[in-house]
Amino acid sequence: MKRRHDVDQIIIQKIIGYCNDIEFTLNRFGNSFDSYVSDINCRYSCDMCVLQIGELTKRLTNEFKAEHSEIIWHEIKGLRNVYVHEYEKVDFEQAWKTLKQSIPELKAQLEEILAAEE
Repeated sequence: MKRRHDVDQIIIQKIIGYCNDIEFTLNRFGNSFDSYVSDINCRYSCDMCVLQIGELTKRLTNEFKAEHSEIIWHEIKGLRNVYVHEYEKVDFEQAWKTLKQSIPELKAQLEEILAAEE
């Protein structure tokens, strides 16, 4: 049976993978707000990654989240809930800000955590 610490690390690596997928997708579609709004493939791809990130945070242990309270776990989960239950209400400008600022910040924080634990 895997230790909780190992499970948390695997989940963090998966979240980082989705952060990378967002970056790749945005670059593929021109890395612009206009392409995000106008190209449904770009938007759905990025938004699904955001949803998956939120889903994965629910699987992290409470101990891990408490140790790393600098990360806004509750808000990440809340955003996931909006994407799942109220997708038609997603504000494109706020979503873009999440993709361009919050996701890279989250990725950097998680990479720093992994590096410190090695």
